[in-house]
Amino acid sequence: MRGAARPGGGDPVATVVIPAHDEEAVIGRLLDSLADGLDGERLDVIVACNGCTDRTEDVARERGARVVTTPEASKIAALNAGDTAAAPGVPRVFVDADVIITGRAVADVARALGTPGVLCAAPPLVTATAGRPWGVRAWYDVWNALPWFADAPVGSGVYAFSPEGRARFDAFPPIIADDLFARNLFRRAERRVVATDPFVVQAPYDLRSLVMRRTRIYAGNMEVAADPTLGALPGGRERTAPWWRALVEHPRLLPKAVPYLAVNTVAKLRARRLVRGARPVAWGRDDTTRTASPAGSPS
Repeated sequence: MRGAARPGGGDPVATVVIPAHDEEAVIGRLLDSLADGLDGERLDVIVACNGCTDRTEDVARERGARVVTTPEASKIAALNAGDTAAAPGVPRVFVDADVIITGRAVADVARALGTPGVLCAAPPLVTATAGRPWGVRAWYDVWNALPWFADAPVGSGVYAFSPEGRARFDAFPPIIADDLFARNLFRRAERRVVATDPFVVQAPYDLRSLVMRRTRIYAGNMEVAADPTLGALPGGRERTAPWWRALVEHPRLLPKAVPYLAVNTVAKLRARRLVRGARPVAWGRDDTTRTASPAGSPS
């Protein structure tokens, strides 16, 4: 049996919850990666299928994952369904279906969460940009140099809670930015980026898709900021250096600031219109990264 939910081996070192909406093309590569480097350890892997109309559930079962389903195409509903089904008493790791992370990285993060005072953790993040147009690669070059980037992986596609950290909230709220919510639950001293295999996020393959992704992120940030309860979370009160400090420290990035500013400006304007409008904010899914095998290595 392939996959991360390896049979036998005693109690799992962690539960991995993967919300998945029509992720047939990519869920297999993630589950295969989760089986890598476990060294006899076991993960409890749950694929939370939400509103799927493809073979996501079948692929997950073929690779030995547990599957829970919800008819609503909602990431939050999937997170809560998977979280409810999670094994008790072990760290819970929440992973987006289109990223790549090894079982070794999950096990290392789980061990780090046993450190007193560490309640939330993630591996380092790298972004695969090979084969993308210059504007997309330039945007990520600036983003990777931002002052807060060393801490950003805790809530950028992968985040994990210790049992004590998970007890800090009841359920995931119905918002866009679940990752920001997870990060802001904890003060900087309570979060840890663990030195292990990085997890890989696929950059969009065109600027339009990058703008769409950033629009969703800005809309989610605005939604959180407008909620007094969410805005008062411990991590939400922290401040980081402004983005332009990256240009001061890395002058070579100055030409790349043009696409960085252009993408962010358009995305912010679109996000404001969406948030102020009467209709719900669209999820803004980037389908250019959902291919059966990732093109290019992290760069």
